[in-house]
Amino acid sequence: MSENNDKPTENAAANPANQGGKKTFTFSSASGELVTEVIADWMPLHIDDKPAADMFYTAYLVKEDGVQRPITFCINGGPGGSSVFLQFGCAGPRIIAFDEAGHEISGAKGLVDNPSHWLGFTDLVFIDAIGTGYSRLRTEKADGSDNTAGKKDNPYWAVKKDLASIAEFMRKFLTCHNRWQSPLFFAGESYGGYRAARLAKLFSREFQLVVNGLIIVSPIWQFRDASDSDYSTSQWVNQLPVYVGIAHKHALCRHVDADTPMSDVVAAAEQFAISDYALALVAGTMMDDDERHSIFTRVADMIGLEARFVIESEGRITFGDFARELKKHDHRITDLYDGSLTSGDAFPNRTNNEAAITEALFNSMNLYAAAIYQWQRSELGVATELEYEVLNQEAHKAWKNDEKEFDLFQLAESMDDFRAGVTTNTAMKVLVVHGRYDTVTPYFASKRLLHQSRLKPEARARVTQKLYEGGHMFYSWHEQRRLFCEDVKALIQSF
Repeated sequence: MSENNDKPTENAAANPANQGGKKTFTFSSASGELVTEVIADWMPLHIDDKPAADMFYTAYLVKEDGVQRPITFCINGGPGGSSVFLQFGCAGPRIIAFDEAGHEISGAKGLVDNPSHWLGFTDLVFIDAIGTGYSRLRTEKADGSDNTAGKKDNPYWAVKKDLASIAEFMRKFLTCHNRWQSPLFFAGESYGGYRAARLAKLFSREFQLVVNGLIIVSPIWQFRDASDSDYSTSQWVNQLPVYVGIAHKHALCRHVDADTPMSDVVAAAEQFAISDYALALVAGTMMDDDERHSIFTRVADMIGLEARFVIESEGRITFGDFARELKKHDHRITDLYDGSLTSGDAFPNRTNNEAAITEALFNSMNLYAAAIYQWQRSELGVATELEYEVLNQEAHKAWKNDEKEFDLFQLAESMDDFRAGVTTNTAMKVLVVHGRYDTVTPYFASKRLLHQSRLKPEARARVTQKLYEGGHMFYSWHEQRRLFCEDVKALIQSF
């Protein structure tokens, strides 16, 4: 990678202390050297035609092909997560250092070249939703009154307004850079996958954006599947094949030999999950105790837990409990986001799961924070007094459903919009991807829901599913990142 200094960008943010950056770099790729303009700056967003917020972004624009070159907008999830994960873990030309199997490299804080970046086939724009990264509300409302009090009332921390803000940013970016004729793609991870599924319909229906393809990474489709309720079934069915895969990875499945192919083990688990297991969950005590306990004992053998624990839990094992229980005799916790990884349990005598959750969620945050500060400030010359919000827990907790018609009986879901978007946009293609060992957004939810979606064969043929080794951020595994890159390339170059 080489670089040339360019002038800083004209600052779009209202705060004069915020100064964007712009430089030209040369990145290597399989197709040759790519002279790339990298821009990091703020884009003003409006409410009632008045500036209301400034959305921060980082754009990688290769200086060739002009408007004919594809452009992909990328966003992460949370809600409350910035775009550092896709930018510095997956698609960008510079990433944080992981070993071959996705483990953090001790003491490594710098960025390394990414041989599996996407710039060889698409320009990239990484978006930080309002309240994440350096994206903020304006400090004054349109009427001049203070806008900093009551952050929990942030209008952008809501399902519908969030989607509209993303589309507003995209429209303005395409206009500013004269890219309306470029093939257009959108990539979203986790809650960003929910965003992508919703926008499948809304891009054209409400925002006049013609999107060629969606890349939906480790998505959550409907929030009822994130519940630990004893009275629903889908979330437990979704989790079971993932638990089985993790247990088999650690050679803890008792119902198969350790050398049984993973594909065979998981295929059997999927069939069991939608048959005997689902029936036992739905029936409850309407099923004979002996039969129900027999099914739950089989579950225990499949997922490597004690039969008594599974029976007492009525077959409903939360991902936090699974993380603590699977390797508790070794005082190890399996990672919620990648169950193939483990860490020491600092509190093996305690019964709550907080240690497991904290370890899984925050262990790599500092690495990503160091990466963004190095890249934005040291390399691109971004100047701001703001702290970069890698993961804004306040936004996550304050997120609202601003679409609901009733206070009861309405949880945010995306499948209807996805189904409508794929059906009506007959040129759009979709790539849905997961990591096998992710317990937070289990792959089987996508597989099951897509089979339930009633998409017509023509529409279903335009939706491709891929399952990789690894977890929620499977791309931290070197080989899986390469495979994912090839699959994204195939999608984009199919147009």
